[in-house]
Amino acid sequence: MLCERRHPPGLILTLVLAAVLLAGRSRAETPVSSADFPGVLYLVDSDANAPGFIVTSEDMACAEPNLVVVTHGWYERQAWPSSMATAIARRVDRQQWQCGWYDWRVQARRLRPSHAAKMGREVAGPWLGNKIVTLSENWRHVHLIGHSAGVWVVNAAAETIARETTAEIHITFLDAYVPDGWDEKALGRLAQTNPNRSWADHYFTRDPLNLTENVLTGAHNVDVTAINPGIRGHLFPWHWYLATIAGRYATDERFIDTPVFCRADGITYGFPRSLEAGPPQWQVSLTLPAVDVPVRIRRQDTHP
Repeated sequence: MLCERRHPPGLILTLVLAAVLLAGRSRAETPVSSADFPGVLYLVDSDANAPGFIVTSEDMACAEPNLVVVTHGWYERQAWPSSMATAIARRVDRQQWQCGWYDWRVQARRLRPSHAAKMGREVAGPWLGNKIVTLSENWRHVHLIGHSAGVWVVNAAAETIARETTAEIHITFLDAYVPDGWDEKALGRLAQTNPNRSWADHYFTRDPLNLTENVLTGAHNVDVTAINPGIRGHLFPWHWYLATIAGRYATDERFIDTPVFCRADGITYGFPRSLEAGPPQWQVSLTLPAVDVPVRIRRQDTHP
């Protein structure tokens, strides 16, 4: 294994609680509050060809220098972040990288998406950041990927990691949801205050209801609306980002035979902008600024 693992007495209880919560019990039936149990962080097991997942525990120590964690947004039943974490694990040197996903679906199951975003910003995100710091205070590079209301989770986690470690931080926002009255400038603020250490990218679609087509001040914004092979959907950015990892769409029958368009202005976007894709790619990313006018990917080129 890449991480030392022991099985503390509380681990069995944690697994039992996770099973109960993820079974979909109502809030009244749940034995603990979502604030007391803010989610579960899983790491991909060592065999990426036949992947499993490890529930992180307080006694787990990670020696690898780099980490990537993927998470979801409001009221999502599909555990797609596990597929993305596995796909990344298959692309990286497992002696150098830990890959995982963060499941806070119980906490995100709120009547309104704004309530989920608040839970993500104030509870789930700080918890995730502290959990990552507990695993290691010596991370070299941490990449956090969040969709919809989950952008507030990864943003809060990044701020905790920045305070407690010297890690370089990459934040990827997928169709960021910003509730009415919230300051979008908070998303990716690390990239603005410390550009030598942090960088953020944001991939979004322009949906018919104009709910999530935000241009973020703190991120390099990329509009992927024109390459959506289906309807203008809020979920498309995560389907597309996963396809830029695997080189093809494999998550929706409507997308299966569609080329993966990912280039604009001579730059390849999506997963290739990460350190996981290689240091030269990441160095180019650090030169890409946050701009008011988003880059637009059109149907002109495919994944390399």
